[in-house]
This record gives sequence, C-alpha cells and structure tokens, in this order.
Amino acid sequence: MKKLLLLAATLLIASLANAKVVEKTFTVRGHCGMCKNRIETAAKGVEGVQDAAYDLQAQSLKLTYDTAKTSPRKVQKIIAALGYDAGKIKAPQEAYDRLEPCCKYREIEGVNMHEHGEGHMHGEGHEHQAE
Repeated sequence: MKKLLLLAATLLIASLANAKVVEKTFTVRGHCGMCKNRIETAAKGVEGVQDAAYDLQAQSLKLTYDTAKTSPRKVQKIIAALGYDAGKIKAPQEAYDRLEPCCKYREIEGVNMHEHGEGHMHGEGHEHQAE
C-alpha cells in the first residue's frame, strides 16, 4: 500500500511538473459582437482553458491554457464546429450556414467592415442572442 501511494504521488508530481500555463494567439474569423461572444464562450468551455479573449478588429483569439489539459488545436476544432474558421481549421460549410446572416464573414469579404457601422462591428445594438 505504501508503494502504491508513493507511486501515485510520484506520478502526480511528474504530471504537474510537465503542465504549464501558456498563451497562444491564432486567427479566428468573426464579424460582430455576437461572434465574439460565441467564440469566447466556446473556448472558455474547454477544460484547461483559463482565459480566452477575442479581438474582433485583429480577427484573433488570445488563449491562456494548461498544456496538460488541452491544446490550441482542440479549441480550434470546437470553434470551427460553431461555424468560424479557426487557425488552420476551416469551419464545415454546414456549421457556417447555421450562423446568423450578420455573422457570415465569408460573404462579406472584400467589404469594408466600417460600412456596416462601428456599433454593429462591436456588437452594440445587436438584437441576436448567442446560442
């Protein structure tokens, strides 16, 4: 029993020594305040993610996570499943098609985002509810 406890303690210490909290920033395509909310909520829902902050202007997500529990790729897959291209993972067309019309960033490419108004871009006055 003593040996088993010693082994368990050793394994726990070894896993804690290998785990570290790091930051990683990667591209995520979104268009409005609702996109920002959905992207951040999805990322923060992944076990091991300590913080997620989406910069709408830069189209990037700054992720703070525990390397022993998750990875940026896992978070990117979850975000892509919502309909947003994330990192090198392109959202499936079916997921993209489920986005609200104002969130369809692929259809507004080449359009100056400021033409949609600053309030819309930052989610002010946005009437949609995040899922």
